[in-house]
Amino acid sequence: MAARPRKRDNRALPDHLYFDKTAGVYRFTLVTGKRKSLGGNRNIAIAIAREYNNQMRSESIVSIASLIKDSGGISGEVLPFCSYADRLLQRAIDDERPGKATSDVWINDIIRVKEYFTMPACDIELEHVNGYVQSYHADASANVQNRKVSFLKKLFSYAVDESLMIDNPATRKKMRRVDGKKRRRLSFQDFQRIRLSAPPWLRTAMDLALQTTQARLEVSRIRYSIKQPKEGVCGCVWYQAPENGVHGVLYIHRQKVQKKEASHIAIPIGDELKRIIDDSRDRIASPYVVHRLPEKNSNPISKDVNHPTQVNPNYLSRAFSDLRDAVGIAAEYPPAERPTFHEIRALAAFMFERQGVDPQARMAHSDAKSTKIYTQNHLDWVAVPHAEIKTG
Repeated sequence: MAARPRKRDNRALPDHLYFDKTAGVYRFTLVTGKRKSLGGNRNIAIAIAREYNNQMRSESIVSIASLIKDSGGISGEVLPFCSYADRLLQRAIDDERPGKATSDVWINDIIRVKEYFTMPACDIELEHVNGYVQSYHADASANVQNRKVSFLKKLFSYAVDESLMIDNPATRKKMRRVDGKKRRRLSFQDFQRIRLSAPPWLRTAMDLALQTTQARLEVSRIRYSIKQPKEGVCGCVWYQAPENGVHGVLYIHRQKVQKKEASHIAIPIGDELKRIIDDSRDRIASPYVVHRLPEKNSNPISKDVNHPTQVNPNYLSRAFSDLRDAVGIAAEYPPAERPTFHEIRALAAFMFERQGVDPQARMAHSDAKSTKIYTQNHLDWVAVPHAEIKTG
């Protein structure tokens, strides 16, 4: 139905403003439908009505700002944010070079971002950030929600850099409180109980984790022999003859902190570490110290596994947890609070520290108290002191 023509007395007035002759005042209709008196001064009433319409009814007002907006904005800031999302993500990946696992998470997240942020980039506010979290991650943990907000913060920072946004609304989002880890620590006695029941390949993985303080990913990547240390490879370089009780060097490139200098670790191979490696050898032809013959379709080649006999880190974690439960370790705790394979790393740090050996460098922590750094093949390797934990 067409709008009713305005009376002649009101045609010169801004939309929704009219003069009430009976009361002698100008009345104005708000977007809520409520009518408000703007007083008897014509100039003041017109100025207020125009300003209100510009802000609250901007979509129906023809102005320079509306024409610029219809053109996409000066820098494209009023085009849908989703049209820029892929490009901004690529900038973040190129600049920060995240690991593959993180990169895969970002690529999944950008799909949701493009679904939700269809409004102009310049119109995105904190309410949209809240709406995004509630739409996709309402039931997620505080940790997960905080990570998703951090991703938006990262993405929006590039949008601000390209003048697509005036400020970053995600920086105004209050992060949720994250409780400290409730997971029960793994004692050496519990370690020994699980180890005694473990199949050879899992026992080897546990022993390597204890001696090196490394996590499941690095343990699963250790090769029997490599010619020389290099980026992204974990493996042993052997001496022709032992030197002061050391048989060679185990080079570890820790993936979680791979961009930091401390991520390249050189661990002396002493008698205990050599025994673990020697005991792992069997009739299975594998380049990896931790290996097993896979069951049908149980160990597919993936981003974490490049040989049929290499143990997938996820399978390693599950096998440890299943055996832990079978042995009855921490059975009185909920499953989420029982020690995982990763807790061997904390146990090793505790045991090395008790021997007077600083575990930080071994763990690829950049705050190590004392480290010796040497360069080989254009990479800096942190050489840790020879130290062992006896399991027998």
